[in-house]
Amino acid sequence: MKQLRRATTAVHVRRRDLFKYADFRRAISAQFSSQIADALTTITLANVLVFKFSDGPSLTAMASTLVVSLIPLILVGPIAGDLTDRFDRVTLLSRGHIGRAIFTLLATLSALDVFAGGRAVGYICFCVLLGLTRILYTARATSLSFLVRRHELVAADSSSLILSVIAGACGSSIYFALTHRLPFTGFVVAALLQLFAARNYGRIETKIGGGRQSFNKLNYRRLFEHLRSPKTRFAMSATATHRFLLGICIASIAVMIDKSFNMQTTGYLAVLGFSAAGSFLGSISAEWISEHFPRRSVTVIAFALASFVIGIAAAFAHPRVALGSVLLCAFAFQNLRVRSDATIQANSPAASIGKIFAAYDVLYNTAYISGGVIGIAATSTFSYQAVLTTACVTYFASSMFFAKLNDGKVSKVLVVATHPSGHRSITPTLERQFAN
Repeated sequence: MKQLRRATTAVHVRRRDLFKYADFRRAISAQFSSQIADALTTITLANVLVFKFSDGPSLTAMASTLVVSLIPLILVGPIAGDLTDRFDRVTLLSRGHIGRAIFTLLATLSALDVFAGGRAVGYICFCVLLGLTRILYTARATSLSFLVRRHELVAADSSSLILSVIAGACGSSIYFALTHRLPFTGFVVAALLQLFAARNYGRIETKIGGGRQSFNKLNYRRLFEHLRSPKTRFAMSATATHRFLLGICIASIAVMIDKSFNMQTTGYLAVLGFSAAGSFLGSISAEWISEHFPRRSVTVIAFALASFVIGIAAAFAHPRVALGSVLLCAFAFQNLRVRSDATIQANSPAASIGKIFAAYDVLYNTAYISGGVIGIAATSTFSYQAVLTTACVTYFASSMFFAKLNDGKVSKVLVVATHPSGHRSITPTLERQFAN
């Protein structure tokens, strides 16, 4: 690895500056509204259909969660990219959220005791909403490369992820403050929030890709060539590998905490909580990290930090140490993930960006689920220390591997004016304003 830090950090992006773009504000406010509705709908459906969280061991809770997560990923993930490229994204996002509002309202039937098939309707609505989430997430993520300039993508992606966490907290707060006794109102509020998101997405004036004209330009030979290109291959393989190992560590540590304190599912929930906290902190730091460190350095540091903290967790085998390691491991992964997201968005051809991003999303999420399954099986067979030691060594070996792997970077000095905008639709006036 030739250079650990960037030679210059002249290009500085403040997240709040991105909100000067009117269409970026509309997209982010729509996302925030939709994700509040998602959290509110999910918690309300869980209360209506399950009535209480599972009190079984973390092993059962984790396995059930992984299976439920895998279903929409396998069924909808592969076609999400095709739909995102085939249809105009403004229309897809707007009408998709109208559809979510309709199915959210239909879910109110599951809360009515007088309706005999309520539970069946609730499960159907839940599955449909999960499928729509995969499609609309791909459409939303690929739209960002048209709404901001190329070097602003890390700030845009991290802003989106930060707001996702805040939206989840808001949705949970609304449920416990207003709707936990009247589930019917929770579905109505969530549907209204989805309609607000549809309205804001429909107001986006920038051409954010998709549609028949763009889809007809797609060259599948170029698509596969791009998937094999050094930049895309580096980003996909690094993110998927780190996510796979993180899944193993989360599963192993959750089972260890259960065995140590006989905490039942509390061990799993504690690990997920610390992982979410680490991801949130990683989203906050991602822009600063990207400004000061090149892509290869971010990758190597993410694997090296994870190797170090997981090694400590293996050596001490204490629940508090293990939870701290999960937090730092998730923090490292989130910085890597945000940087990889921006790489995929910035370098994908406009006609096939949906397919490429969907393939990337399916790959690293499948890697996480696979890692979780392997972690459960390995911890049931081998000792906790053995599983985490293996993960530690693999993290370290991966850091060495990605330090040498070709990342597609061209060795030449770029000045501020040479930052390309990728799939740009921003006016020249705003370009000059943000280049100063």
